[in-house]
Amino acid sequence: MSDARRILVVEDDPLVAALIAELLESAQYQIDGPYATLGDGMAALAAHFPAGAVVDVSLQDADAGLLADDLQSYDIPYLFCSGSTAHPVMRAHPTAPVISKPFGFRRLVPVLNGLLH
Repeated sequence: MSDARRILVVEDDPLVAALIAELLESAQYQIDGPYATLGDGMAALAAHFPAGAVVDVSLQDADAGLLADDLQSYDIPYLFCSGSTAHPVMRAHPTAPVISKPFGFRRLVPVLNGLLH
């Protein structure tokens, strides 16, 4: 079972990760992370299921395709935060919302709320 307010954050840019965490915490979400690598994000998901996830498509060690596949298979809502608009991971997961970095962050919490409710 997932914690109703726990959000997995997988983002490799420390400044962006801090901004995401701040936005989510101000909306009363609990942050799991942020994690900068695919391996760390996958390990966190295996340890406990979050209510949702905010995932950068391009991480330090790999793209986030495997993580997105697992989130989808477990029916965990997720969205992508990315500076790219045409990454292959996004094409493989066309129903996942995309928040563009850095200008779309004001949409982060409303989009996540919509996914979770």
